[in-house]
Amino acid sequence: MKRSSLHTLLLVLACTLLAGTARPILAQEATPAPEVTIHEPDELVGGVSLGEWLARSWQWAVSIPEESNPNFDPTGERCGYGQSGPVFFLPSAYSPDVTEPITCVVPLGVALFVGVAGSECSTVEPPPFFGRDEAELAACATESTNGITEMSASINGQPVADLEQYRAVSPLFSMLFPEDNFFGVPPGVALSVADGYAFIIAPLPVGEYEISASVLFEGEDDPLATTIRVIVQEPQIIEPEAATPTA
Repeated sequence: MKRSSLHTLLLVLACTLLAGTARPILAQEATPAPEVTIHEPDELVGGVSLGEWLARSWQWAVSIPEESNPNFDPTGERCGYGQSGPVFFLPSAYSPDVTEPITCVVPLGVALFVGVAGSECSTVEPPPFFGRDEAELAACATESTNGITEMSASINGQPVADLEQYRAVSPLFSMLFPEDNFFGVPPGVALSVADGYAFIIAPLPVGEYEISASVLFEGEDDPLATTIRVIVQEPQIIEPEAATPTA
């Protein structure tokens, strides 16, 4: 797999503080079903911009060693690794072993941040993903993302229209590369900028959903496709057993 293919993401984030500019997706727009709401690309979610959430998604993805990284799990069982608070990131299929849809359980009340395609560059990765400062890193990430020739996304089989409007560039951010990171760079802290296409779905009701994305980079023959079966669940309540009296 080409290095650029590793930069396709599917992510999830929460929205306890979602503002009121979200809009229902109408059937005549040839986009997801009416119960699915996609937020405007310039809307702040929880006070955070699309570009800032893009940065946070990369920080999560890179921070977990490859052996336990959810993005290399062909089942989705590890999709909760490294997740906390109101933001939950859906893993992507970085491994060629991931050929079937994976299943990820998501808690009720979180919003879905779906990163369709994109790239990042850092101060430690080899060229063509290397930059020395914010300007070089931004130019690097943008050049790579410009290499996308085709992309699509769907929710429950309904295509998401106008993906081009959901392109965002992150601010400069730091990334912690652990031992055995999937980029194979020395462990430590680096600076990075990301550029990509992503959209945010408001919290979904309890149920099952299928989210798919496909992207083709310039020079590739076949698109990189990812499908995730999302199961939205309520929190469990397990009553403790009564203590057995002792004589």
